[in-house]
Amino acid sequence: MIGAEFQKAQFAALNGATDCGANVFDQVPESNPFPRITIGDEQVIDDTNTCQAAWEVFSDVHCWSRPESGSKIEVKTVATQVVTAMLGLTEVVGFTLVSIEHQTTRFFRDPDGLTEHAVVSFRALIDPA
Repeated sequence: MIGAEFQKAQFAALNGATDCGANVFDQVPESNPFPRITIGDEQVIDDTNTCQAAWEVFSDVHCWSRPESGSKIEVKTVATQVVTAMLGLTEVVGFTLVSIEHQTTRFFRDPDGLTEHAVVSFRALIDPA
């Protein structure tokens, strides 16, 4: 099993990846300002065959913005930079990152009426090192 190593690799790739200075979190502290990025849900599927172990990982990264203008431009910019950073991911410590691909990005306004939100979804194939 790959444990937390993929999440650690995501954090390393995303930390400092945005022009607007969005912080990256697993759990957001109450004091953190917008914009921000959170590493979201993850699904790991065992893709082991008769020759070796392998995993297929589906992961969501959330982007958050609360612009005074109410525009989605900032959250869309952050999401684009998240995609670029994640597609630049080349290493998961202790494993071989076979591939990573961007699958979808969804943009929406949160129910509070103030917060712009994007969910960026990725698929990675990972083998043992």
